[in-house]
Amino acid sequence: MSDTDEETFQVITANRLHDGIIVYFNESSGWQESIKDATVASGDEVNALLTQAEQDFAANRIVDAYAVEITGAHVPLSARERVRAAGPSIRYGEDAVPTNTSDFEI
Repeated sequence: MSDTDEETFQVITANRLHDGIIVYFNESSGWQESIKDATVASGDEVNALLTQAEQDFAANRIVDAYAVEITGAHVPLSARERVRAAGPSIRYGEDAVPTNTSDFEI
């Protein structure tokens, strides 16, 4: 089987409205922060999951829900979605503040 013949699946992703965090839909436990916790679907199952996600959009819990193609190992196929699933590519918050390693002050 070549790479182009590998079966693909889909998961539903969105951003949580109150903090903007990327989340993935799990049919039994709701929105999760890890793509590995997402419900994996194919075919018509994807539309059913999107319909459920639209209810959370209408209730102002999430924004921008859409399906993402993944491999069976929960690896997104597009570069954009791989970056979203891996988390921020730069330091931010407390991690973004550089430490003062100099011997002198200005």
